Amino acid sequence: MPDQSRPPTMHVTHVALYCRNLDRSVAWYRDVLGMTVNASAQGRFAALSFGHKHHDFALVQAPAGFADLDPPRVGLYHIAIDCGSFEQSLALLRRARDADSVFVKAIDHRLGTGIYVRDPDGNLLEFWSEAYGSMEEAIAQIGKMDPPFEENPIGYPLDIDATMTAGSPVRAEGPPKDPTDS
Repeated sequence: MPDQSRPPTMHVTHVALYCRNLDRSVAWYRDVLGMTVNASAQGRFAALSFGHKHHDFALVQAPAGFADLDPPRVGLYHIAIDCGSFEQSLALLRRARDADSVFVKAIDHRLGTGIYVRDPDGNLLEFWSEAYGSMEEAIAQIGKMDPPFEENPIGYPLDIDATMTAGSPVRAEGPPKDPTDS
């Protein structure tokens, strides 16, 4: 049962990322994801929006020397962006590839489909499309999955080339892979 003490409007408001090269990252988020720069501060900070609020991403120029450190091994794994449709996810993948982004993987998660790419700083972004129309419908499907969700919580890898040709998810051969394969 959900915690009834949680405020009903609670949600993630934005993601803030340090960048090795702020201008390059701003261009990627603008050109690949179609975001608008709503505020910037002389090469130090940029606030980018999908158009529904002031900013969804805050990009911050990393201090000198900071950008050369290894990324953390435990912590943020990826950022999922709801694309609204699978077709839109594929369109974003095409734009990301045109911008020389690294394609990592695509997965039929059974509750939706995720296409994973790296931004210019190596952050993993998932272009997500829901399989069900409501949260309640998706939660109800978890108990009906075969194999059970507990045995395969991640889903099935997709053959991205066949998927792009078909315009719909095409599962790859073989068993599900470890979710951290990236």
